[in-house]
Amino acid sequence: MEAHTLELTFPPEPGSVAQARTQLCDAMAPDLQDEQVETLRLLVSELVTNAVRHGDGGESVEVNAHWNAEVRIEVVDHGHGFQPTPRFGRSDEPGGFGLYLVGRLADQWGVETTDGTTVWFVLQRH
Repeated sequence: MEAHTLELTFPPEPGSVAQARTQLCDAMAPDLQDEQVETLRLLVSELVTNAVRHGDGGESVEVNAHWNAEVRIEVVDHGHGFQPTPRFGRSDEPGGFGLYLVGRLADQWGVETTDGTTVWFVLQRH
C-alpha cells in the first residue's frame, strides 16, 4: 500500500476550518471508505476549530496528514499549549466536546506541547 502525505498551512481564522476539511477529505476520499471520510471530516473540523480558537492568533495553523495502512492527522498551532482535561459542564452547554469526540472516534490520539500545541489522531483503515 502506497504511503501518502499532505502538508497544509492555513491562516488562523474560522474559514480555515472548511478549507482544511475540504482539502483533506478530497485528497483522502479515494483511499478511504465513506464512513471513514465522514469520521475524518468531523475530527478535522473539531481540531482545526480548536487550533483557530485557542492558538496564538498571529501564526498559521498547520495540518499534516499521512496515510497508508492507517491515517494519522496532526493539527499544529503555535499558542501557549494546554493539557486536555475532562469536560465537567452540563451536556446542554455549548462547546467543549471536540476532544471528547476525538477520544470516542479515533483509534488513538494525543497532545504534544513542545513549540505550541500538536493534537493528533490515528484512524485504522479497514
